[in-house]
Amino acid sequence: MIKRYAAAALAAAVAIAAAWWAVTGRGAKSTGPDALQSAGAGYQGFIGGVLEPPRAAPDFTLVDQHGSAYTLSEQRGDIVVLFFGYTTCPDVCPTTLVQYRRIKGLLGDDAARVQFVFVTVDPERDTRERLGEYLSHFDSEFVGLTGESEALQAVWRAYGVYVERVDAPNSQVGYWVNHSSVSYVIDTKGDLRLIHLYNTPSEDVVHDLALLLAEAKAA
Repeated sequence: MIKRYAAAALAAAVAIAAAWWAVTGRGAKSTGPDALQSAGAGYQGFIGGVLEPPRAAPDFTLVDQHGSAYTLSEQRGDIVVLFFGYTTCPDVCPTTLVQYRRIKGLLGDDAARVQFVFVTVDPERDTRERLGEYLSHFDSEFVGLTGESEALQAVWRAYGVYVERVDAPNSQVGYWVNHSSVSYVIDTKGDLRLIHLYNTPSEDVVHDLALLLAEAKAA
């Protein structure tokens, strides 16, 4: 189960993924860091929510912003930080990507072994070209993924991602997409190890990523 998580977290965000692992916690689409008990003495030294025992991250193949196939299981050797969002998102997504840029900077040379991956929850609008343009405003090395609706829905289900379209006929965008706002951290062996809530302090995320990289080096 996830250890050292605050009472009742992530039920909405990972309800479906409970079929893969046991989860205790409180669901949130945009829960702040105060929902996470981020005392420095997290479970096994980690600050984020720990999945114990680790399980193989559900594999998938989607298309990146350059038109190339991206298969998760082929990324072993790197840490993958996986987030689900969309380019028209007014708040959570750009805030998360700005934070990823800061985390990458804090990692220094170790950032070369960490991939930040943005999977769309809005395939109707998020073409690979649009994803590429959007991500270039944050970091051109971030990976943006899209695909056929059926393929994306299978990935959302596998990770327990909450996705809800909300029509907004009076807005310029036409509709919004409510979605989960957690980051999934997959280690260098392809196991899903950690979940970070939206707006978890950057230093806490860097701490956890550094532990995973040290663990991989020791192995």
